[in-house]
Amino acid sequence: MMSSTSMIFRRPQAIIFLCTAVLVLTFLLSRSSHGLKLRSDTAFHDNDDGATTKPKGVILMLLPPSRIHQATLALRNVEDRFNRRLKYPYVLFMVEGEYEQVTELERERIDYITEGRAKFAEVPRSQWDVPDWMDKSLVEASLDRIGFSHGYRAMCRFYSGFFWKHPALAPYDWLWRLDTDIEFHCDIPYDPIERMVQNTALYGFVQVAYDAEWVQPSLASNVSAFMASVHDGSTSLAFPDDANHAFVWHGKEGVEKAMRGDAGNQEWTKRCMYNNFEISHRSVWESDLYTKFFEFLDRAGGFFYERWSDSPIHSFGISMSLRKDQVLQFKDMGYQHQGWEYECPAQSSLCTCLKEKEFENFKDGGEGWFEPDGRT
Repeated sequence: MMSSTSMIFRRPQAIIFLCTAVLVLTFLLSRSSHGLKLRSDTAFHDNDDGATTKPKGVILMLLPPSRIHQATLALRNVEDRFNRRLKYPYVLFMVEGEYEQVTELERERIDYITEGRAKFAEVPRSQWDVPDWMDKSLVEASLDRIGFSHGYRAMCRFYSGFFWKHPALAPYDWLWRLDTDIEFHCDIPYDPIERMVQNTALYGFVQVAYDAEWVQPSLASNVSAFMASVHDGSTSLAFPDDANHAFVWHGKEGVEKAMRGDAGNQEWTKRCMYNNFEISHRSVWESDLYTKFFEFLDRAGGFFYERWSDSPIHSFGISMSLRKDQVLQFKDMGYQHQGWEYECPAQSSLCTCLKEKEFENFKDGGEGWFEPDGRT
């Protein structure tokens, strides 16, 4: 007698069903093996009670009223590319007194795009205006000589020394900065903050760029003076053994001169981690070393007497306070700032960018952080 099992497999309907199931399973496994499946479980960690939680992260922007529409477009792009899935909240900074210039319709649009995950926060005037102890006539002379508005310089100072202290960011460990004039040309099928956690990194960036010395002629010498105060043991501060000083100083000789307080623009590589995209753990900025570093620079007055940018200041600070393996570069986002050239990931079905549009400076993969010298 034929077994019941054999009879089942002889039925045409059963055979068709099993063949279909095998085909579906093969297709799903193939998509997973090629890395095209969007991961929805990357942002979670086990708690002591067995539950899972996302990293405490937030996306932040600083925007003047004139950039509300630009910010709306950026938020739509961020949501479409990754954050509708990850659902990180947003904090949108505006200078004290400017929020009233945002119309009700503009607020409703942002609320709709972000599914209610965005809130506005005011930057106090005490962190924005020229400090009372500074010589206003010298500031005005610098504005005429160097250019760059008061608002731009105030922004650089805010991002260099204050943003992570704002009460609106207090609940968060991971601070993901974006600007209003940015675009992602690739879907991001993972959680970038979770990737930071997995790599035990504290600072993440996309691009290495070069800043100009003529807008900040005394920045490098002031950084060197601070480093000398640490190196000579006159303070309780210390650099980690594997600090990547060679990212910002030319070679061994440049690093040695920086440690003695003798370095300046000739020794500075001008290389910066382009921080209009920046993921950082707040401990980076709260460290005694970085805190004292910013206070030293702020007393020198270069944010308003010159145009000291937050990008080189962050890069100097990261290079002296973190180990090489605590910094992570993202290369697969097709990230673009201000409509400028950008690095396009090669042969990715997740991207809509054009490979020939990438920036010459980024064709080395932006490996400047890991090179031993960084001389160009």
